[in-house]
Amino acid sequence: MNEKKKLNEKYGVGLMIVSIVIILALMIGMTLYPEAGKAIGAQVMHALTYTFGSVMQFFTVIVLIFLVALAFSKYGNIRFGNCKPEFKTMSWVAMMFFTGLGAGTVYWAFLEWGYHFNAAPALAGAPISEAYAYELSLAYAIFDWGPAAWALLCIFVLPFAYHYYIKKDNELRFGALCKYSLGEKAVNGWFGKIVNFIFIFAAVGSICISAGSSASTIADLIGISTSFTLMVMVLIGTAVLYSISSLVGIEKGMRKISDWNVYFCIALLIFIFIAGNTQFILDSLVNSLGILSTEFVRMTLWTDPVARSGYPQDWTVFYFVYWLVFGPFTGLFVAKISKGRTAREIIINMLITGTAGLFLFFGIVTAFQQGLRMDGILDVPAMLANGQSEMIATATINALSFSKVAMVLYLVVIILFLATTLDATSFTLSSTITRVLKNGEEPNKKLKFVWCLLLVAIPIAIAYAGTDINTIKAIVLATGLPLIIILFIIYHGFLREMVRDFGSKSKEEIIKMGKPEE
Repeated sequence: MNEKKKLNEKYGVGLMIVSIVIILALMIGMTLYPEAGKAIGAQVMHALTYTFGSVMQFFTVIVLIFLVALAFSKYGNIRFGNCKPEFKTMSWVAMMFFTGLGAGTVYWAFLEWGYHFNAAPALAGAPISEAYAYELSLAYAIFDWGPAAWALLCIFVLPFAYHYYIKKDNELRFGALCKYSLGEKAVNGWFGKIVNFIFIFAAVGSICISAGSSASTIADLIGISTSFTLMVMVLIGTAVLYSISSLVGIEKGMRKISDWNVYFCIALLIFIFIAGNTQFILDSLVNSLGILSTEFVRMTLWTDPVARSGYPQDWTVFYFVYWLVFGPFTGLFVAKISKGRTAREIIINMLITGTAGLFLFFGIVTAFQQGLRMDGILDVPAMLANGQSEMIATATINALSFSKVAMVLYLVVIILFLATTLDATSFTLSSTITRVLKNGEEPNKKLKFVWCLLLVAIPIAIAYAGTDINTIKAIVLATGLPLIIILFIIYHGFLREMVRDFGSKSKEEIIKMGKPEE
């Protein structure tokens, strides 16, 4: 009895159990009643992307403007922890990048432009030439994963970091951020439990989606037709890697995996850049930068009110909601690894460094594939139209000279991407369940290992039951609407506390207050 009491005092065991039970219940319900599940999923997605689409687009612009303004204001000098940065800049940016974009990056980098190309008339709002369809499809692929995406991730980092390092609150939970607006009673009551459940549900759901797509791609890469058994083998194999990483901690585990992944990513991109049509790839990158520079505001706020093709709702708004749902999980983790960093460093690195890495990854891969299509070697848009999406990455790599070398590089990259994403998720979920997490302390390793197992077991159960992943995606993204409300509550308290603590201070005084201690 005493052991159980001690366990409940240290961890939110009830929250963890209830969250898992509800997630499993939803999966079982969608499996037993697939048609009803699909209908509900379709209604949810329509409400999110069409009914609230314009609101989401406007909200994203406000977030971007706010972050830039905050970064260059005196508040941008607030340092989270009076110490030198805990991690070297490259390692810090690497962990931020691989956690923020997730394992889906290496999956969608090979596919997305093809969808945009196939829908080019709708994308442009009117019929366009094939040449411009190539250019616009590359620009949109980068746009969907660019500054707007990073802004919606970054907006969650700042209140987490302020709460943990400035207010020195040892409870690193999403719900705890609301206490500056609503008070301790609300946070410790049902409201706080609901907010923490939304956090867990969104994080677990997002990883299930990423894990499923990554596992199927890995299966095709190693030359075996996708099956349930193979998917289990892939996920368990990856789980072994990220479980080891989790058990040894961020410094020795995830940091090193992230560093290795940077080197492998750079090697893969250089390989494709040199082995492909180098001049065409370079020209395409520069051209897409020009399109994004001149069309970014239109692309962000385009609602297509006359033709009503549904394209901005199905893509732009969908991604905005997706990044918003992914935000709390990313925000907690990035805040935890940003000890010693200023608010300006966090914002600039997420908006600029993160976007630059994405620009190169998507840009080089897409331009190479476009060159293959123009040469009549590989037609990605046609493969997508024929339902061959899982084969595209393998076909692209095989089109390279020394394809076996490139295949090994890509296989390592996608496995490390998945491992770092799962590692970060187990860390954040364990932090949410832990009632007190002191500065510099990591969650219990056994608890992280339990989450590791659950994060593998849930997508395996989904695959075994044959549950429609699109229905799950819709249900997960439904948390986007309450997240906007929760975010406003959090920022009401966060900004009030920040002005109270630093409003009367000058820029120089804030810099002096945050000066690293010797």
